[in-house]
Amino acid sequence: MQADWSVACGADDPVVVVPWSDATGSIAYVDLRRTPTAIDRIPEATQYPCMAAALTRWNRPDSPLFSAKCDVWSYAVDAFAAEDLPNFTHAHASYIDLISADPRIFSDFAASERQLRTWTAYAESIAIPEGRCEWTLRPAHVLAGPRNEAEKSGYATTLYVWGYAVSPEDAAVAWCAALRALIEPVIGQLSS
Repeated sequence: MQADWSVACGADDPVVVVPWSDATGSIAYVDLRRTPTAIDRIPEATQYPCMAAALTRWNRPDSPLFSAKCDVWSYAVDAFAAEDLPNFTHAHASYIDLISADPRIFSDFAASERQLRTWTAYAESIAIPEGRCEWTLRPAHVLAGPRNEAEKSGYATTLYVWGYAVSPEDAAVAWCAALRALIEPVIGQLSS
């Protein structure tokens, strides 16, 4: 799998905030640690079993992290830079915002950046040539954490995962394989 990492902590970069809601209040943060059965309120999880599997595992009470937000989309090759992907015409992609449940990692830029390097190195060893992932370190604010902690600021990671193929359906299959291949290693690499 192709893998990379980046840091987006500038003044104009997005900040991951938990809990959150859209302007209308119709879409909002779902605390899957407290209420695992609420996964059926996340459209991406109900539509894609691999997203449900990732969210379920990463939000278990014994997990060293939890999710804040996710999305899934697909597009044709003309919508992305494909110089390094000459045999593919479609992409399927997702992002998941992940926050460390360990306050020492959450609040420490250097520890968070080391984690991205570890995850990236591991992902590069996964034999899925039609998959790609990128880890982006971002500022984060947890206003009411999974155990009602006081407000705190630190860092979150946005995990982007792509699958590429010659059809939209096959790109979705490649994306799902890439995402599933990361589920347990993310937990294991964070716990180590």
